[in-house]
Amino acid sequence: MKKIELPKEDYDFLKELQHELNTQENDGNADPVYWGIIETKEDAVPDGCGETKVHLGDGDVRDLKGCIEFVGEYLCDYPEEVCRIWHEDVDHDDIGDVADFIRDELKMQADIVEVSDVSFISRETGAFLTKRACKEYISRFGYNHSHPHTYAMTAYRNFELARLLKILKTIDFKEE
Repeated sequence: MKKIELPKEDYDFLKELQHELNTQENDGNADPVYWGIIETKEDAVPDGCGETKVHLGDGDVRDLKGCIEFVGEYLCDYPEEVCRIWHEDVDHDDIGDVADFIRDELKMQADIVEVSDVSFISRETGAFLTKRACKEYISRFGYNHSHPHTYAMTAYRNFELARLLKILKTIDFKEE
């Protein structure tokens, strides 16, 4: 059998990695498993498939309460007639009526959209060999992502990764 020389810190790292690979949960996935980050963001969906909101431009999407707050921020800049219309003619419980007011009276973009939370695998981070490493990344850099959490993925038919992980999981770390 061939002998591989490694610095002690690399040897210890591989030994600890082996233990972790052999003892970590796989979240119900078949080997080989690797870890990624899944995020959730609000995105437009077909009518009837989400929550009705108003797109005010520049990525600003608000629910009814948010639209009413939006109007409150700008209303003082408009003539009294516009304020009267807001207080007397607009149904503040109807998001369509509020959007119409923003569009027609405030002369701002106000498009009705249906949105829902949509999950997606982050393309920013790549893969992690262990769930622990993925969690540590989220702990340190999660602010760069929208509602991140770990996500186990199987590298089905990825023979190269399967072989590497098998080696890491089965190599005999004998102290000599």
